[in-house]
Amino acid sequence: ASNTLLAMTTTTPARRPVVGLLLAVAGVAALLAILFVFIAPSLGGAWLGIIADAALFLAFLFMAIGRGAGVFIRVLYAIGAVGWAILLIDSFVSLGTVYTIGVVLAIVGTLLSGIVGIIRHVYSRSADLVYLLAAIVVSIILFNQLHGFLTGTLAIIVSVLYGLLLLVAGIFIALRK
Repeated sequence: ASNTLLAMTTTTPARRPVVGLLLAVAGVAALLAILFVFIAPSLGGAWLGIIADAALFLAFLFMAIGRGAGVFIRVLYAIGAVGWAILLIDSFVSLGTVYTIGVVLAIVGTLLSGIVGIIRHVYSRSADLVYLLAAIVVSIILFNQLHGFLTGTLAIIVSVLYGLLLLVAGIFIALRK
């Protein structure tokens, strides 16, 4: 097998080190954004949010074009990719109502791919479980963007979980042999 980027992402679910790396990058960016809020608020964490959204968009795009997963879950990954792309674009240009559609698509694609992934055993058991947990927490964070129900300490805890679970899911997926 070739070591090209496309070959690493489109062969089988077990050979997706790039997808795992992208999920881990999104997790690290999210964790650093939280850290920046407390340590250096003047620097802002918006650019870290852009990095996280870009990494998630690329991860979902690569999972959608991968041949190792079934068609149904690849459609879910594609829905997630479109949602994350909209969120990424909204970081640069306000999209108004389209942003809301992007959040909904990202929630649907992320959460349902986590549920279907654990049912169909896309990765290892531990990677599937951590990905599902990450998908749930990511969906809570996204839903919070529409209806700000997380505040104070709870918002910080869920945000840290968001970053940690993406990081761990990325590591488990990348290390899957």
